[in-house]
Amino acid sequence: MYQENQQDSWRRRYRPYIVAGVLAFVLTMFVAPEINEGDAMEPALKDGQVLVITKHSYSAKRGVPDLGQIVILEKTLAPDVSKDNIIGRVAGLPGDTIEIKNGKVYRNGKEFVTENKVSGASGSLKVTVSKDDVFLLSDNRESTVDSRNKKLGTVDMREIKGNVKWVIWPISDIGGV
Repeated sequence: MYQENQQDSWRRRYRPYIVAGVLAFVLTMFVAPEINEGDAMEPALKDGQVLVITKHSYSAKRGVPDLGQIVILEKTLAPDVSKDNIIGRVAGLPGDTIEIKNGKVYRNGKEFVTENKVSGASGSLKVTVSKDDVFLLSDNRESTVDSRNKKLGTVDMREIKGNVKWVIWPISDIGGV
């Protein structure tokens, strides 16, 4: 009986620390905060917002990101394109043909319009996405921090750090992406 009371006492005393440790482990393994710097993803994301990303690995074997999903790339991927992480919307999946002509973006011959009604782009381009890559577009089509930039081009899925899920700061913008 005395042994059971000591065990219960130990559990009660250290439970908050155990829960905090498990929660910290889970948070660092599966989610991460990120600050959006710049206007490349406006109107969906604004400069200075604090984002929560879910860490996720992609490849041709493990699965591809969803079309239209907002993803974040590692800083080291294209330092001459951006000094910070690159955030973009998946506009082309492996095997897709992306074409920009006459001010519009086409995916496999059909106009590509995002869920928040962003369409069009300047310039001209035609690219077929390889089996291990995705084509990323910024919602702010005036930005050059996406796959239209020749220094970045189509992006190897293994370079994707995670998916942008929520905005947590400023408080007025809290919500899902």
